This record gives sequence, structure tokens and C-alpha cells, in this order.
Amino acid sequence: MAAAALGSLHVDLQRQAITTTDGTKVAFDVDAFRKDCLLRGLDQIGLTRVDEDAIAVYEYKQAQRFPWL
Repeated sequence: MAAAALGSLHVDLQRQAITTTDGTKVAFDVDAFRKDCLLRGLDQIGLTRVDEDAIAVYEYKQAQRFPWL
């Protein structure tokens, strides 16, 4: 079966629904945390970078407290 014969799908992650070309809607579940990451375009590295300022402050304080490390 050719891909064109299948029509197209519209995936709405925000509303958690898939709509077919004939208007059929199918709901789907997504874990809230994963949904938020997908909507914000965050992978594991991006998620860590969200806290970049807090990490820098922590590292600075650790360097002051334990300069030999």
C-alpha cells in the first residue's frame, strides 16, 4: 500500500490527539514530564542546561569551600 493511499495524520501533542484526513480523532496519553520536555524542545542535555545558573553557583561555592578539590 502506498503511503499516499494512507492519507495524512495531524498529531497535536498539546491536546494529545491525532486527527486523520477524514476527521477521525484519536486521543493518546503522554507522561506529563515527557510532554513538557517535548513541547519545550528539551532533551537530556537541554533539561540540565535549564538549571545551568544554579549549577554554576553550586560549583563556585564548592570551590570556595573545598579549594583543594
